[in-house]
Amino acid sequence: MGAAIDPTALDRDVRAAAARVEKRDAWLRAPLEETRAKARDFDPFDGLRHTAGQSTYRALLELEPNALRDALLRWVHELLQARIDHELSVDEAEAIHAIDPRLTERQKAAAELPTFADATRAILTAKTASLAALALERAGDLAAPVAAVRRERHARRAEAARRLGLADADALAAPDIDLRALSRALLDATEPLSAEILRRARREHEGPWTASSAIQLALAKGARDGWPAHLNARWLDDAFRALAPRAFDPGPLPAPIGGATFLRAASQWGAALRSAGAPRSTPFAVARDPYPVAAYRFGHAIATALASPPFQRRVLGLPSRLALAQSRHLRTSMLLHARTLAVRVLLASAAPADARVVFEELTSRLFGAPLPASLEGAWPAARVVDAARIRALLDAHAFVHQLVDRFDEDWFANPKAGAHLASLACGPAFDADPPAEGAPANVARAFEEALG
Repeated sequence: MGAAIDPTALDRDVRAAAARVEKRDAWLRAPLEETRAKARDFDPFDGLRHTAGQSTYRALLELEPNALRDALLRWVHELLQARIDHELSVDEAEAIHAIDPRLTERQKAAAELPTFADATRAILTAKTASLAALALERAGDLAAPVAAVRRERHARRAEAARRLGLADADALAAPDIDLRALSRALLDATEPLSAEILRRARREHEGPWTASSAIQLALAKGARDGWPAHLNARWLDDAFRALAPRAFDPGPLPAPIGGATFLRAASQWGAALRSAGAPRSTPFAVARDPYPVAAYRFGHAIATALASPPFQRRVLGLPSRLALAQSRHLRTSMLLHARTLAVRVLLASAAPADARVVFEELTSRLFGAPLPASLEGAWPAARVVDAARIRALLDAHAFVHQLVDRFDEDWFANPKAGAHLASLACGPAFDADPPAEGAPANVARAFEEALG
C-alpha cells in the first residue's frame, strides 16, 4: 500500500482482519489438536496483508491526527504483531497442551496431569490445599517448553515495536503514561492491606502456605451463597436489567470456580455493555479498540457493584450479615486481582538479566510465597490488554465513586444510571487520558475502607 490511504476502506479491512485473528485465537484456546492444526494452516491476512504492514503504519503517520487515524494506528500495530507472531502463537498452544514425554503409558492412563494446561487448571479446581500445591509443583515441572516460547514471543513483540519507532510494545496502549511506575505505586500502596489479609489467611490455613494457597484465596470460594445454579448471560441481564433494558451478547462466560468467577463474568458483561453502546455509524477501529480502556472501566465498575453488600442483599437476597461476609470474600479477590495486574505489568517490563530475581520478589509479595522458579517466563502469559486493564483499574474506583454519589449505593438498580452509562458508551473505545494524580493511593484507600 502506498502513502495515499483511504481510512474508511482501511477501517473496513481492519474489521475483517481482526475477526479472522479472533477466529484463529479461539481455535488456539481449544484443547483439541485438530483445532491447533487448523489454526497453523489458517492465514488471517490472506488478501488483507496491508492491514498488518509497516508501510501502512508509516503511511498512517503521515495523515493528519484524528480519532480514526489514531485508532487505525493502534489496530495496524496489533495486527502486524499478530501476523509476525502467528507461528509462535501456535507453538505456545501446542506447548501448553503437549503431553509430558516422560510419563509412562500407565501414568498417562491415570490422568496424572500430563500437560501444563492440566496442571494449571488443577491449581484452580483442586479440592484441597495440598492438591493445589501439588498441581502448582507439577506446573513448574512442565513449564520449560512454555516459558521458552513465551520469552521468544515477548522478544519478538518488543522488536516489532522498535522497528515501528515505538519505545515499547505498550507505547500506543499507554501514550505518555509510565505504566511501570504506576504499577509499582499500586503494588506498594496496597502492600500493607494485602500482607495483613495473607497473614490472617495463613493462620487459618491447614498445612504449609504456598503460592497456590493465595491463588485459592483469590477464587473467593467462601462466597458461595445466593448465586444461580447456572452462570449465563440471562442471569446477568436480569441482575443488571436497570442498566441495560436490551440484551446483548457478552461472549462465552467462564465456568464457575468460586465466587470470583461471578466477578469475572460481571466484568466481562460490563465491558460488553460499553462496547455494545457504540452507534452503528461509528467506524470499527474507533468503536472497538485493541486496548479498550473505557470498556474495561465499565467492567471493573460492574464487578465492584456485584461485590458490594447492597448487591448481595438486593439481588442475591442474602441477609445483611451474610452479605457483608460474602462481600468481603469478593473484595479480597478483587484486591488480589488488582495486585496481580500490577505484577503482570512489572514482570513484562523486567530486564532479562534481572528476570529471575524480579520474579521471585514480585510473586513473593503477591502470593505470600514465591512461585516455583521454573515458572519464570511461563507465568504470566503475555496479554495485549494488560496495559488497558491496569489503566482502567486505576480509574475505576473514582468512576464508581461518582456513580454512587450521583445515583446512590444501589446505582446498579437505577435506570437513570443506565441512561448515564449509555451516554458514555457512545464515545470512543480508547481513552488516552492518564489516570488521575494519586490514583494508586486512591485505589488502595478504597480497598482499605472495604476490607480494613
